Amino acid sequence: MPSEALFPLSSAILPLRDRVAVVTGASRGVGKAIALHLASLGAKLLINYVSNSSQANLVASQINSSFPGTAVTLQGDVSDPATVSALFDKAEHAFNSPVHIIVNSAGIADPDRRTLADLPLEDFDRIFSVNVRGSFLCAREGVRRVKRGVG
Repeated sequence: MPSEALFPLSSAILPLRDRVAVVTGASRGVGKAIALHLASLGAKLLINYVSNSSQANLVASQINSSFPGTAVTLQGDVSDPATVSALFDKAEHAFNSPVHIIVNSAGIADPDRRTLADLPLEDFDRIFSVNVRGSFLCAREGVRRVKRGVG
């Protein structure tokens, strides 16, 4: 697929030029779509994923083929505070800039689609940890690092 099809604004004005974005859960689904869209607007991306490095690397390659050096990946579970801190650290280091945009797109569901009565507590805890705690940790780190008026 030609890069213009993936990034139709690549030759137009790029409103997010020189902005750095961290997108969690960006190796597929909604997170991938958000990452590709932000890249089409000129943002530099840190693509976070938890388990599928080949999909994350493919997203980064798609972005870097049109905008060289503007996408990096980092594996990590957003329910872990150290991982969330590392996301911001790597983005800041890779692009020599603070993070301007954070998109919490990481999330998991019960793959077996069990009823509430049949969902083991351990599985509920894992879902809650990623979906709620992870969003909280990313938002908290964003509040600490994203400068007022620029993000």
